[in-house]
Amino acid sequence: MKCLFLLGCIAAAAGCAEGHPATNGSLAEPVAVATSTVADSNVSFTIEGGFASATQVALNVHQPIVKLHTADGRAWLDAVSLPLGDVNISADALPPNGLALKNLVVSAPATHAEIVHDQVDALEVRAMLPLSLDWSAVLADGSVYKLGTVHTAPLNVDIQVSRVGASTTATVQAACLGTCWSVDGVAKLSNGAVYLEADADVTAAE
Repeated sequence: MKCLFLLGCIAAAAGCAEGHPATNGSLAEPVAVATSTVADSNVSFTIEGGFASATQVALNVHQPIVKLHTADGRAWLDAVSLPLGDVNISADALPPNGLALKNLVVSAPATHAEIVHDQVDALEVRAMLPLSLDWSAVLADGSVYKLGTVHTAPLNVDIQVSRVGASTTATVQAACLGTCWSVDGVAKLSNGAVYLEADADVTAAE
């Protein structure tokens, strides 16, 4: 399902760079995985606040950081950071002045993950963890005010790594039903979905 965040899916097309296979040649062995060029991404949610009607929002992911490694039959999610585009809600949708949000970043804490499946050319891991949203609001005078970090309830974050020939791809998916993030008096984000597909570098775990 291509649906946020993390969270993951907004499409951003880019050229695909070649990934690098693990030095031992198998994704079933201890490996380290890190994303590089984004091939496809989609982060979407419904935003509302005050007397506003619900508005669907879709955003690109810019320069994501997703890192994980495996060892001894276990997996660790080392880093997830998904910088997003700006959100501008019109005054018609959110009276009286609309809402402009900047510097949105969906992230996840480092944690252990479950290896769901592994074989020579495919690896799937799952982690149950909250997704965090860092964001800022643009005030009436044009200044940018950093809002407090907000968190979802723990969600399933699924990461699949697959290799075809010399190309390796990492896919991240997560979904949040109902209220995902909210700040009283500012905005509520609900029914979110994250989808990220990126080229990946795979090396033998140290």
